[in-house]
Amino acid sequence: MAKKNSLDDMRDEAYRRQDNLASDIDELVDRVNPKNAATRWKNELVGSVKGFSDAGDDKSASTLPIAIAGGVIGVVLIGAGIAAAIALSGGDDKPAKPSKTAKAATKNVKKTSKKASEQASAQTQKAKASAAKARAELDKALATAKARAAGD
Repeated sequence: MAKKNSLDDMRDEAYRRQDNLASDIDELVDRVNPKNAATRWKNELVGSVKGFSDAGDDKSASTLPIAIAGGVIGVVLIGAGIAAAIALSGGDDKPAKPSKTAKAATKNVKKTSKKASEQASAQTQKAKASAAKARAELDKALATAKARAAGD
């Protein structure tokens, strides 16, 4: 009966690991989803901005680059908005043209968005490959356990 319990324990462990792997994959997919990433980044930026108003609150040094990046992005977007408003408020006799600053800001936003999407896609592919490898290892372990049980 010791072998039977051992096989059952191994099977339970394999199922538990499979469930853990499935939840890890779900978490990775959620983490690399561009919509969720944008929401997470927005929340981090809002938190960083709020953190500036709390002097001496022992914030870690790792939030400083995020806050700086958020400030730079904010300044670029505000500048692009002002430039677009100025360009659009021109005289009625000429059609309004987007300014160079607005074009550059739009190009930077598109470039950043494309890069984030490519990174998310690459991470998803890595997660899928890792999951396939883990499934193969699990199948191999189960086959070995069944072979041992059949041999005994």
